Amino acid sequence: MVALQIERIHGTGGAAFIARRQKHFEDLAEEEGAALWQEIGRRFDELNPA
Repeated sequence: MVALQIERIHGTGGAAFIARRQKHFEDLAEEEGAALWQEIGRRFDELNPA
């Protein structure tokens, strides 16, 4: 659901948005937050196969 919303809002920039969010949580050493955004990124990739 989140990945779909990001696709609708950010379009092709969605992957970059997700990467920034994941890095933000990694920089804060928030493992759960980073893992969440990693999962969202995986699901976003499923919506947009290369």
